[in-house]
Amino acid sequence: MQYPFSHILLTKNPIEEANIYYENNNPQFFRLFCAEDLNIEIARAIIDESYIASNGIKTLVIAANSFNIPAQNALLKVLEEPPSQIIFILFTKMKSLLLPTIRSRIPIMNKIQKTPLPPFPLEIQTLNLQKVYDFLKERQKEFGSSERKSEIEALYMDCIKSGLFFNEQEHRVFEEALVWDSQKEKHHNILLVLLLMVLKVKQRNFRL
Repeated sequence: MQYPFSHILLTKNPIEEANIYYENNNPQFFRLFCAEDLNIEIARAIIDESYIASNGIKTLVIAANSFNIPAQNALLKVLEEPPSQIIFILFTKMKSLLLPTIRSRIPIMNKIQKTPLPPFPLEIQTLNLQKVYDFLKERQKEFGSSERKSEIEALYMDCIKSGLFFNEQEHRVFEEALVWDSQKEKHHNILLVLLLMVLKVKQRNFRL
């Protein structure tokens, strides 16, 4: 599964899978940085590349079996506030290899345990304000769901399958939603932001 926003990807073989990911995409819009140990020199090269302008969205694929602390500290600012049209994907074996400050700023996707993504509970094609209201009213009664992250991902994927087109800022909202979830924000509030945005995008995409 591909996500058009910055994220950390947990995988058994980060360098191998990053190379496969890079080879399966257009090199014009992708840059690959792989190392057994990601050091400060590579971090500086990543930062420099992130500020080189591109005609479209540019994805920086970063993979390593270890990330040293100075390199992570150097990357922190650009990961937190990436330049326009820049996406970072960090391939790593374990999230514990990354600083908590990085993990708190970028959503984490787990590819190690593959499970089918269930559909979002609401049909995107027939979504309207009343259905959003009824759904969120019911969701207020639910707490501690272990499927909250999957539900956010499912909403995004169902929107794409339904033909919705998100701009860069709207993609960032989904990215931030996963971060909010990791910070234990109320799921009801996260869904409210996302569903109202989806309604707005539907109106824009499908207006006559």
